[in-house]
Amino acid sequence: MGVTFRRAAAVIVMISALIGTTACSSSSSKKSAISPLRVEMIPAAIAALEKQLGGPQQYFEINATPTLVNLFVATDNATKAVAYVYAGALQPPAAPTTASGNTFAAAAISFDKKTVLAKVVKQLPTSQFETFAITGAPTGPPRYLVTVRSAQGGELDISVLGNGDIVAAEDP
Repeated sequence: MGVTFRRAAAVIVMISALIGTTACSSSSSKKSAISPLRVEMIPAAIAALEKQLGGPQQYFEINATPTLVNLFVATDNATKAVAYVYAGALQPPAAPTTASGNTFAAAAISFDKKTVLAKVVKQLPTSQFETFAITGAPTGPPRYLVTVRSAQGGELDISVLGNGDIVAAEDP
């Protein structure tokens, strides 16, 4: 499920490139020097979306890229997903797509935006950071996954805890 959404997010990122570029300012450039992905925008993205939709939602995935946040809202008893892009402001939703998988509520998210990427950045300082994804788990809290690409082109998915401790890494 997460892989499907990450690929869909790549399409949304391409469509939203102008939005993301416009939303980035010199102050966001300073932030990205500290955090290569816009994890600090996730709470604002959730707040904007839930305000627009009238309350708490269930999500298949929320991910942060270097420029924006993608939110995949579960609808129709978690049989469809509606994608939203947040780049300083919430953009209109994409058309619903068929989906399945584990969901989570924003209230279940618990990560420290200052430390969640710190250990991965320290271990892989020359890698290109693609996404920080929050995904539903079969039981318990949502999972946090950092996707990075090496200069040689290899990709690595790194599971982290909310404090940034590295749990596992795998080649997708």
